[in-house]
Amino acid sequence: MSKPEFVYMTVIAAPAERVWQALTSAEFTRQYWHSTRVRSAFTPGATIEFLNPDDSVGVAGEILAADRPHELSYTWRFLRNPAAADDPVSRVTFKLEGVRAGTRLTVTHDRLAEGSTTATLVTFGWPHVIAGLKTLLETGEAVDFTAPEEADCAGQPRGDRSNAHQGA
Repeated sequence: MSKPEFVYMTVIAAPAERVWQALTSAEFTRQYWHSTRVRSAFTPGATIEFLNPDDSVGVAGEILAADRPHELSYTWRFLRNPAAADDPVSRVTFKLEGVRAGTRLTVTHDRLAEGSTTATLVTFGWPHVIAGLKTLLETGEAVDFTAPEEADCAGQPRGDRSNAHQGA
């Protein structure tokens, strides 16, 4: 039986180099991705971490591929959410393709354990993260759709959003 995967594609009205910068710069990620700051050398084998506002590590992994500005892939351990911290390591890959109006961004999160907390969270988390990225690059306005007050994850009762902000 194959493992579940999540695939999300959007087109962003910005050049691939700018999308790459937004994915790999702490200055950008803190504005749209759970207020986290990405930290990595972005070379294969290097560590990648997403630092929470208190400097604790929210996500940790290893860079698998980094072909600027075309592809970025790394392993994913979701330490921020206690229910997902012990899930098996998964993989996220960003593919950036130039199109006439900007960049086609495809996010694939695979190697997910069936029924895992991580699999559930990334399904609802990635659309919020990418919406923030797209909004920031297209308008210059930072909107963190992953913020607790913005999160509206399907499958969670409106009164119980304790983990809604801890998606991808």
